Amino acid sequence: MKKLMSLILVAVLALLSACTAAPAETAAPEAKPIIAVCLPSLDNPLMLGFQDAFKGAFGADYDVQVASADGNPNTQATQVENFTAMKVKFMFVMPVESTSLVPKLIAAREAGVSVLVAGGDPGNADAYDGVMMMNQFLAGSFEAWMAKQWVDQTYPDAADSSIETVIFESTLNTEAVARSTGMKMIAEPYLKNVKGEYVDATGKVVDEANKIANPAYSSKVKIVQVVQAEMFQAGQTAMQNALTTNPNVKLVLAYAGDGGMGASQAIMDEVAKGPGVSAIEDINKVAVFGVGMIGPEGAAVLDSATNKTVFRGTIRFGGDLVGRTMEWAGKMLNGEAPGIIYDPLDVVTVVDGKLMGLPVEQSEYFAVPTGQPMEIKLGPPPG
Repeated sequence: MKKLMSLILVAVLALLSACTAAPAETAAPEAKPIIAVCLPSLDNPLMLGFQDAFKGAFGADYDVQVASADGNPNTQATQVENFTAMKVKFMFVMPVESTSLVPKLIAAREAGVSVLVAGGDPGNADAYDGVMMMNQFLAGSFEAWMAKQWVDQTYPDAADSSIETVIFESTLNTEAVARSTGMKMIAEPYLKNVKGEYVDATGKVVDEANKIANPAYSSKVKIVQVVQAEMFQAGQTAMQNALTTNPNVKLVLAYAGDGGMGASQAIMDEVAKGPGVSAIEDINKVAVFGVGMIGPEGAAVLDSATNKTVFRGTIRFGGDLVGRTMEWAGKMLNGEAPGIIYDPLDVVTVVDGKLMGLPVEQSEYFAVPTGQPMEIKLGPPPG
């Protein structure tokens, strides 16, 4: 009997031991691969749009981590280094300052990270798998072409070299010089590239014997001043000075839309002085053009239809920048390495009282657009 009881006790203890034993470990879920989004800041709607779009498009399958450099290039360089050490799968970078970031981007690619840069050419093809950028020379050239159209419509019978013109340029960096060079194509009779080489209608370099006419050239234009001016205040001051030294100026080609609006304001202030005092006799025969439509430029162009401004046209670039970025990010996550991705361009002017954008078919070389303009609907003003 005692032996039987002992066997029962042993069995019960064994059962209790089995019930209280630590459960077997289960495998932890595999961590999602990381997408790193390196932004210059998070203080404007565009940057917040990038943040939300990346999380919305890829958050289900990837760990999307967003870093803001708060405008500090050193902070951004450290963030890129840290993401590289984390072995992220893909990195989107909008540089605060491109040149100093190049070594960090090269190191990221060497570590196996797929890198997409937006906002400008870093200047080294080893620093990216894809770069979304504007063809700056082409943007300037289309500004020149847009201005030439206005000259021909407004001054159909003008003599050669009779339309006094001011160019607001920038020499801040290589890209700024390229855009400024394109703007000056309004005074270049033959088609050239950014290096000053003659090219044919497909952008191929040719010798002088095979040079062709430049569609952006206006023989009526006479450039009387070339000055450095980018932003609004600089453009306004430069225009005030130009009207003092060259009161017969009729045309301004501005490096940036912001500086162009500054020039427009200076002209409107001059017009407000009234007949007999103002250097400007007919506001309809004065125009300012620029590049860029990321703020109030579109509204300013539209207002030129009623002469509330003389900012009569701009070159819009990027299109749906956030949407295009998501498209290319998706392709690169699937293994593509697209290299240079040029931003689409639109020639934006007013037609019959409506803000219209004429699409540029390709962004590799200059060719006169052949499509039809499409109306651009502006959103409500901020605030």
